[in-house]
Amino acid sequence: QYTNIDFSGCIQDLITLTEEHWDDLDTWGLTLTHIHMILEFIFTNSYFTYNSRLYLQKIGLFMGCQPSPIGAIVRVYMFERRSIYADQRISFYRRYVDDAGSLASSKEEAQMIVESISNQDPDRLLKWEIDFPDSCQEFTPFLDTQIRIDEQGILHHKFYRKEQKKEITLHSKSHHNEGTKVATIKNFYRTAAICSSTPEYKEESMKTVDSLL
Repeated sequence: QYTNIDFSGCIQDLITLTEEHWDDLDTWGLTLTHIHMILEFIFTNSYFTYNSRLYLQKIGLFMGCQPSPIGAIVRVYMFERRSIYADQRISFYRRYVDDAGSLASSKEEAQMIVESISNQDPDRLLKWEIDFPDSCQEFTPFLDTQIRIDEQGILHHKFYRKEQKKEITLHSKSHHNEGTKVATIKNFYRTAAICSSTPEYKEESMKTVDSLL
């Protein structure tokens, strides 16, 4: 999503939100003008190398640039504030960075929700992928959890790991100290347990973690 976010609009939204919360912030003596100048310098001087050649990124936020994540979060928040947060028909919507979840009665309604956000983007570059269950028996992923709501309205959830992330685990021979490696394994199992709503789901979640280690 970062490369789909226009940095000039992002800077303006960051300044707007900063101004709204100015009395609650410690800016270490910096003024809004200073902050604007710093952000503009960073986002217009993002370089990368490819095939031993140096390039300047001219479109979108730069991956790996420290202000980029908060800039993208604020930019999309401003889109949401002008759309779904003002729509009383939407009963539930939450977002964590670039993963969003909402309640919708159909895939068309879910599509309407994300399109109402995307339509706020003047560059029309913001894109969403929708995971909508085909039945009440199908789980839908969100972050480290996959969830479903059955016919009785009961929420079921268990551990989830994206397919493309299955091989991304801390290597046993990495340079990390032993404590970090042990903590990584413990946190996997702890997360799997927390994400599971029943003992049966917990057992299934634990097997998923087993397959990662």
